[in-house]
Amino acid sequence: MMRRMLAAAAAVVLLAGCDGSGGEADPSPSASAGDGSSDVSSDATTAPTTDAPISQDEAVACPAGVVELDPELPDEVPEGATSVRLCAGGDDEVTPPTDALVTEVAAVVAKVNDQPVVTRGCADRRLPTYQLAFGYPDGSTFVVAGRFTGCAEVLVGSGRRAKAGPPLRTFVDSLVAQRATAAPPDRAIDPADLDCAQQREEHTWPLADPTGLIAAVMCVGDPDSPQGARRTEIRAGELETVLASIRTDSGPPRATFGCGAFNPQEPWIVGTNVWGDPITMTQECLDFMMTEERAWKPRGKAAKLVNRLIDRAR
Repeated sequence: MMRRMLAAAAAVVLLAGCDGSGGEADPSPSASAGDGSSDVSSDATTAPTTDAPISQDEAVACPAGVVELDPELPDEVPEGATSVRLCAGGDDEVTPPTDALVTEVAAVVAKVNDQPVVTRGCADRRLPTYQLAFGYPDGSTFVVAGRFTGCAEVLVGSGRRAKAGPPLRTFVDSLVAQRATAAPPDRAIDPADLDCAQQREEHTWPLADPTGLIAAVMCVGDPDSPQGARRTEIRAGELETVLASIRTDSGPPRATFGCGAFNPQEPWIVGTNVWGDPITMTQECLDFMMTEERAWKPRGKAAKLVNRLIDRAR
């Protein structure tokens, strides 16, 4: 049974002025640390990272739950990790990729440890946004967990470090680079299995870039009650039209003045890429949102197709 070295850490905040790359101290008192009774061992490896990456089957697994602060642990991630996996943090803000990072792992370790140790008081207002599990050659693990805090701090073991955004960004960028030279998993995607309730990923862009869609459905209804949405599969030829339009007809969202009225039959698109990442585009006015700063604006043939898909949904 794998010995696990778990420590709470990492905070990503997209609150106004606190997106994980900066932010002022929260005037409210800090939440108390855990009592150190979580499933934690004290023998994390410090062996150097091996030259050859390990396989996905050998990579670290996600913890069963959300880790907590442990005053018995160091305030930095131990060196020598050979894999790191992005894991759920408890509030559905991040959907974990199916693949772990087994290349450039040291860069993620360094990015966590490069953040300055801070002592300002910030309340942990919500459950973690994400967790990063680091795996070592001896089977031990060290887990950090990103929280929504007023200061966008990264909590590592027994200490708090500033700027939780950079470690997550380093992981995502490194995984994108790893995928460019790796074979995707061999899996069949059935559009019937796609869930109209899946959220749009914002913290892990571009893992959920819609240009990578291989299967998708159009949902129509109330996004706040997606279980009652009508839906229709976007067929292969139709998906080609959608993808071609996304590549040429995307840019900053258009102004939404006058578009705030509730629409009980609002359309949105859910799908997945070859890596299994969920991809969701919700509609605002005439645009389908890819991120907060980028939107797909269907034109011509694609706009007519969107209308047909909405009419066909049932």
